[in-house]
Amino acid sequence: MGISVDPNVYVDGTERRTLDLRPDGISCIPVLGMSNFQSVRTGTDEHIHPDCVEISLCLRGNLMFESFGMEYPFLPGTVFVSQQDEPHRMRNNPKGLMLCRILFQIPRNGEAVLDLPQAESRWIVNALTHFPMRLFPATERVKTAFARLFAIYDTEGRRTVSRRLKMKAAVLELLLSLIEAPLAVAVKKGKCNPKVNAVVERMRSAPVGDYSIEALAREVGLSTVAFFEAFKRATGLPPHAFLLDVRIRAAARDLEDVSVSVADIAKRYRFSSPQHFATAFRRIMGVSPRRH
Repeated sequence: MGISVDPNVYVDGTERRTLDLRPDGISCIPVLGMSNFQSVRTGTDEHIHPDCVEISLCLRGNLMFESFGMEYPFLPGTVFVSQQDEPHRMRNNPKGLMLCRILFQIPRNGEAVLDLPQAESRWIVNALTHFPMRLFPATERVKTAFARLFAIYDTEGRRTVSRRLKMKAAVLELLLSLIEAPLAVAVKKGKCNPKVNAVVERMRSAPVGDYSIEALAREVGLSTVAFFEAFKRATGLPPHAFLLDVRIRAAARDLEDVSVSVADIAKRYRFSSPQHFATAFRRIMGVSPRRH
């Protein structure tokens, strides 16, 4: 099945809320969403959000995102970011799932974010389109900001000045809290786990291998969260980011052989398509595969 464009279908029900904040004067947030499933749902198809950054907060349920052929455990208390045009899908929607999300529409033609001055608007856009990591722990500030935004939406009278002002202030607080959350990630000090070091070296030497995060955590005798922390101590990166980096750099070496096609390299390093490979390559290396 190909990659689809995820349509914004607006509903306001018990188990799913997909709200449009643009009528409240917030043109940068076409979707404020909440899922609160009381039954098991199927996962989503692989899709993109053109010109939008999707930011999701998991509040309950053990979930799994997939992007560029890599798996990202999405656990309660974590935030997952999908940049514009990055294909991704939710592999499972378990009973009891609860998550919040926003789509941030990247402004075009000089449009300001929340009517802020141009310098401040550009700073916010740059920060939201250049998160240092895709998956990171949520701070209490992030959780509170999401809750307050929903509370204002539900309680303030429609089409009032106070609603518009409070909504804009709440959205700004949410965006700032999300931008600052990765900076608050505290990597625990301590000696590196030798079993984790062995996993790191295996990834470096055999980047095309199949590396399930849960399986690696079991292999070294740690929980998934503890494995993430130990892996970041060893490499400075989460497992998914490290694996993507070593695959791209290995691919770059292989591309020095001009007789090998980009499509063959993409398949060799387990990317779902040459387009996915080219996008990831450009983000890490700064150029397209053939201009490397």
